[in-house]
Amino acid sequence: MSKNSWLVVGVALICFSLYSSNSIKVPSFPFTPISDTLVIPEPNEELKKLAEPIIEALQKGSSDRTTDGYKLAELYKDMAILISADKDVIKTTEAIRQANILAAKLLNINFKGKYDGLADATNNLFREYVSSNAVALDDELRKKSTEAFNALAWSFLEGSK
Repeated sequence: MSKNSWLVVGVALICFSLYSSNSIKVPSFPFTPISDTLVIPEPNEELKKLAEPIIEALQKGSSDRTTDGYKLAELYKDMAILISADKDVIKTTEAIRQANILAAKLLNINFKGKYDGLADATNNLFREYVSSNAVALDDELRKKSTEAFNALAWSFLEGSK
């Protein structure tokens, strides 16, 4: 067989497997999150107190909070994992801030006018619990940063309800 024939057979097999496979699920849009699938442990009392304004800002804000909050909860949970695991790229609190800005842009959620005070409450939690300065992450600050991002994830999940 020629190369083109093999290519046609290969594409046909791929298409057949994609359309007949029960293991591949394509999500339907619009995205409707299922809050029960994301499990985030409750933070300590200090972080819960710092997270209250985040939850309130979401709950008083747009009706899009269900979707927006869930996406942000997933983002911050993933960021917590990244901060705890990566010691080669995330070396400072400034690197965390830059990664946070980039990740939020990638989500492409328009927050303008939706959640009054949310950005300030989110920044305040990190500043109060970890550091307001751009400093190098030692083991203690990395642990606190991970805890802060898990608390952010928890607060966004709570606020989405």
